[in-house]
Amino acid sequence: MGGALRRLAGTRLARGTAAGFYSMIIQLAVQFASVPILTRQWGTDGYGIWVILFTVPQFVAMADLGLTTVGGNAMIEAVAQDDAARAARIYSALRVFTAATGGLLLALAAAAIFGIRPAALEFGGRLPGGEGAWAAVFLCLYGVLALLNGVALAALRAADRFASTAFAFANLALLEALAGLAVALRGGNLAAVALAYLLVRLAGTLVCSALLRWWAPWVSGSKWGAEASEVRRLLRPGLAALLYPAGNAVALQGAVMAIGAVGGPAAVPAFAVVRTLARAALQFSFRFTVAAMPRYTSHVARGDEARASQVAVLNLAVALVLTLPAAALLLAFGREFVALWTNGRIVPSFVLVALMAVSMVLNALWSALSNLLLSVNRHETFAKVYLASSIAAVALGAVLAVRWRAEGMAWAMLLLDGAIAVCVWREARRNGITGGGRLLAATAGLAAEIAVWRKSPAEGIR
Repeated sequence: MGGALRRLAGTRLARGTAAGFYSMIIQLAVQFASVPILTRQWGTDGYGIWVILFTVPQFVAMADLGLTTVGGNAMIEAVAQDDAARAARIYSALRVFTAATGGLLLALAAAAIFGIRPAALEFGGRLPGGEGAWAAVFLCLYGVLALLNGVALAALRAADRFASTAFAFANLALLEALAGLAVALRGGNLAAVALAYLLVRLAGTLVCSALLRWWAPWVSGSKWGAEASEVRRLLRPGLAALLYPAGNAVALQGAVMAIGAVGGPAAVPAFAVVRTLARAALQFSFRFTVAAMPRYTSHVARGDEARASQVAVLNLAVALVLTLPAAALLLAFGREFVALWTNGRIVPSFVLVALMAVSMVLNALWSALSNLLLSVNRHETFAKVYLASSIAAVALGAVLAVRWRAEGMAWAMLLLDGAIAVCVWREARRNGITGGGRLLAATAGLAAEIAVWRKSPAEGIR
């Protein structure tokens, strides 16, 4: 049994999941350390301005219009089918498109920062003249580099280097944060810290370029040109891929804003705190799902339905294994934990906790399948339904919150997760992920492999 577990721990899925957990730990550690350091150095106003400015790279990252996601899936498919020439063409198209959109964004940003309202970046006199403007410029450049890095990351995943690149980019984020905090501790202002982030990212980009040519030699055949046919093929599913995070934004941020608008600020904390607890287990489930996506794409491209179905079963199993115990703990101790966590200031109702617990399990299940749809670019129908349903659910939640406050919105979110679970299951059946006895056969196959591993560890799940 020990040998089987060691073999299982060495699979691509396990390594990719471990890389995801490591990345999450890095993010939490950076957030935990940044708040006290930056608020002490700059004050709460300065830290608040930094948080606002640091959203710039996040908006720049959306400039690829979702093409990096779907193009990455197409590259994985091409490499799995031994079509390196097509993979190189897709890489070229993505690189040219992101470079062009990044350049356009930089031009627009420069016009806005230095031409239209440069004084706006002084934040009402809270920053010296020029500091906010230069910080914004450096962060725009940082965002464009991150945009180009996304294309390289997609190519590295296509080269079956998901875990290695995830670890590398997590360490890059750590180095950026350490450099920025070191500059801040030495008295650096916002522009100096932004420059530190930019310089570390530039160095990381050069290292990433070297790794790309080492691990994915087929990119050497790519040129600085893009075939219009490749861009057209990617554009529609790429735009659909943008609807997924848009739906998440409506469901997550929109719900809080709606509660605050109709129930007042006092109604928000209970909903937000309980949802934070409920989504903790989801984050661990998502890490496994993301690691499984390249494997699923590769298996489907090779026509290996058995392996693809096993990945689907593992996704669903991990979702249940992680969220069912978490839901039980939330039901049993959630109210008491929140009261202890907030020093008695927030004590949610049992109904609110129960609704969030059930929503958490449903969300984990439909996410396990929807990400597989996304990994083979079959997500267009689901993404449209998800965005429309999120808007409708928040609107319904706002109506219910007038009387039932946080519980009203929780009922609406439960209806949303239930409806999306049904929609995703139907789409998964239509696209051959479930149905036709696939999941039962895959479960039996996994059980047989585990039995073999226990006797003599063999190849295992990849």
